[in-house]
Amino acid sequence: MAAARAAPASHPRPGRPHAEDRRSSHHWSCRHPPRPLGNGRDAITDEVCDLNPFKGIRIRANDPRAKKKPRPIRVFSFEELHRFAKAAGRYEAMVRVFTDCGLRLGEVLRLGREDFDGETLQVRRTAHEGQVLEGTKTDHGEPDAGRVVPVPATLAWMLEAQVNLNGPDCQLLFPTPRGRLWRPRTFYRDLWKPAQEASGLDIRPHECRHSYVTHLRAVGINDADLAKVAGHRIATMLARYTHPLGDSFVSIRRAIS
Repeated sequence: MAAARAAPASHPRPGRPHAEDRRSSHHWSCRHPPRPLGNGRDAITDEVCDLNPFKGIRIRANDPRAKKKPRPIRVFSFEELHRFAKAAGRYEAMVRVFTDCGLRLGEVLRLGREDFDGETLQVRRTAHEGQVLEGTKTDHGEPDAGRVVPVPATLAWMLEAQVNLNGPDCQLLFPTPRGRLWRPRTFYRDLWKPAQEASGLDIRPHECRHSYVTHLRAVGINDADLAKVAGHRIATMLARYTHPLGDSFVSIRRAIS
């Protein structure tokens, strides 16, 4: 009797993991593919991973799997923001620039000692992954890029102390403990996340900016002036950076009565 023929080995198609490997948690389920770009960015921001594994992947613009609902923006009171900043310890002054000046992350990281004159901050550069770009997010390449932001008295005192602490040879206003430029990943890991844990407040850096604009507009700061300080056109600021505070019901009732 002829010998029984051996069953052919199972070979997965090129680029497709073996059946056993597909059951491993290291591979995504085909029925529930990830939303690559948005989830990757959120994972980096939340310190879940260091690199975005989906960076560079091109997907169809109309692919429903790639759509992701935006995170809701929350507005915090200045009392909460200052409590959060205090929980940052020796980095309190740096966090107060987010809460009391409404700056973006990249703008804060590249602030230099020459950008603070005792009353204002000159926002002229943006740092991203160790690289420095002239101007801000909304005016890169323009001849008069940048803006001037007023500094409250308490923060001004803190910044003066920060400059003296840094010493005359340090050009950065907020250097790392080794005197270098902060990278976003280490900033979140070593500074922001510990402040979240210590304060019990899950505040994100950009929510400080939204809270700053919302509260200042609520107390009557001129829209044109506030937009200039925030580095936006008036229409953009009103559409993106102002949120309801829920404090107007009494005024509405009073006006109608």
